[in-house]
Amino acid sequence: MKNKKNTKAAEAGKGAKAATASKAANASEAATASEDDGKRGPAGFFRENALFCLLFCGMGIYYLWRMFSIPPWYDELYTYENFIDRGVIYSMIHWPLPNNHVFFSALSAVLNKLGSPYIGLRGISFLASMGSLLLLYRILRKAVPANLAAAGAALFAAMYNVVQQAAQGRGYALSGFFLLAAVNCLYEICVPDAGGISGAFAGTGQEYEKGGQKGEGGIKELQKISGREIKGRKIKGRKIDRRFWYYVGFAACLTGGLYTIASNLYWVVPVCMAGGLYLLFSGKYKTLFRLIGASLTAALATFGLYTIIWLAIGSNFLVKEEAGPFFGKGHFYVLLHAPFAAFSRGMQAMLSDPNIQSIDRSRFNSEFILYLERVANQVYPNGGRILLVLTAVGLVLALLLCIRAFRRKDMPVFFLALYTVVLTVMVPVFLTMQCVFPYLRVFTYMGSVLAMLFVLMVYAGANMVRSLMVKGKGTESLARVGKATALVFAAAGILFSVYSCRLPEYNAGYDSRDNHIYAALKQLDEQEVDTVLVGDVYARLNLYFHIRRCRGKELVMDYEQPDYVLMDKVQTGPEGEALVWPYEMNTQDFPWEWIEEHMEVVFEDDSYIAYQVVK
Repeated sequence: MKNKKNTKAAEAGKGAKAATASKAANASEAATASEDDGKRGPAGFFRENALFCLLFCGMGIYYLWRMFSIPPWYDELYTYENFIDRGVIYSMIHWPLPNNHVFFSALSAVLNKLGSPYIGLRGISFLASMGSLLLLYRILRKAVPANLAAAGAALFAAMYNVVQQAAQGRGYALSGFFLLAAVNCLYEICVPDAGGISGAFAGTGQEYEKGGQKGEGGIKELQKISGREIKGRKIKGRKIDRRFWYYVGFAACLTGGLYTIASNLYWVVPVCMAGGLYLLFSGKYKTLFRLIGASLTAALATFGLYTIIWLAIGSNFLVKEEAGPFFGKGHFYVLLHAPFAAFSRGMQAMLSDPNIQSIDRSRFNSEFILYLERVANQVYPNGGRILLVLTAVGLVLALLLCIRAFRRKDMPVFFLALYTVVLTVMVPVFLTMQCVFPYLRVFTYMGSVLAMLFVLMVYAGANMVRSLMVKGKGTESLARVGKATALVFAAAGILFSVYSCRLPEYNAGYDSRDNHIYAALKQLDEQEVDTVLVGDVYARLNLYFHIRRCRGKELVMDYEQPDYVLMDKVQTGPEGEALVWPYEMNTQDFPWEWIEEHMEVVFEDDSYIAYQVVK
């Protein structure tokens, strides 16, 4: 009898162990479900993300058209001739002006090896812009359904400053990409394996966890059941700890942003603040210390990269100063014998640049609101005042949503709301502290932040409507309303982006002077011309890019008997004397006797005139 009881107990124990093992296996599968989600095939993926896929393809075609159709302007041409076309190393150690977006120039110099000047000049911006669309959509999908995320991407794509930088040979699009890559890494650090969509849109989009395991509570439950610590995610049967690489990616993005443009400090510091506040409120102090470590690593890496620049430009100044002890010496001699002198001289030269100096406080106070309106007008033309009001309203709603999401443990929404509030608020705070009005395009990175803010406004409004609805109507009707709202908002956003990208001001070119010069050079037959004379910096830069690099014909400057002359019409009359930059020649400096006797007008518009030798 006793043996029988022991046998039953043993069987029961085996059954319990088998049940536990089965539960652990199911739980382990649940833990990896978010990674395997979307394996329903390409058709299923496209159905769920159809609007964004259409937007992404459409903007890709539009950006390609802009890359090759809109003539480069002065800043692009200066960047190409003086940095990109001189190679990677040269770009990384020269900083005569803020025109050199160092990391952008270095990366572009790599693409320039492909042989196409347009790809070398604008290819990095094109790739960064396409990547920004993907990353913005990805981060929004953490909290909202596909259609609402597509709406945010469409509003971002419709912004004037975003479009202008999308295929332009400057570093602003790359800066925006680094910001979005940083916040995606930060999300994975702060909110790993977070739950699915909640609130008014629950049931309308992809759930990020299956099997009833949601958020960090689900991960802890899995650890309890399986008896092992889950640090990473399973991919094809292998457990990979990816958290470390997110810290590496976050630090790399901060470094890349600062190394591209130093003024990206405007978003680097707020991103770190947003991550720190999230982890502080969540009580994740170990993760907070790791994030601080990653941020400090990025700061040290950035300092090291800029030290190379400071040493290079500092030694360059020292060997050219006639009154100094190193005049006429070599750069390596200075670096070996006086590295600290070169370092301090280079840092002084960069920090004393007039483009980054403060202005008078009284002037700042009187023009502050007008400056913010000008910044807003760069987002949606002629809508600056309305956008400022919407932003203020959005900040209030985002703050309320942030508090509500934190109380309800809706961590994805809490993260996005906190991020948008911090980055938006810190813009006027930094400006006030520094007492500066930077170039308007410096704040191009705010495009993605404002797009998130607009999406969260809709999300918050939908949740307010949800809370006011009569109880007992069920979640099914609510989900249908939420899905319809997201679809309408997404369709409206895409139509708005199409409308915006067709506006004349979006496609008019970057600078009218460069457009005139491009029109003149387009008619130049390089087979008939060997020597040339141009009268200003703009024309010389355009000549280098369009004729020497794009057409492969190197024209020699001839000041006495040129085959081709291109000048501003100001230089044809008596008012063309004592001219300053960008002009390089006065009226009397041109060989008018040769022009009148041997040349004819081959191009003329309201700004420029071109002469060519009659053969």
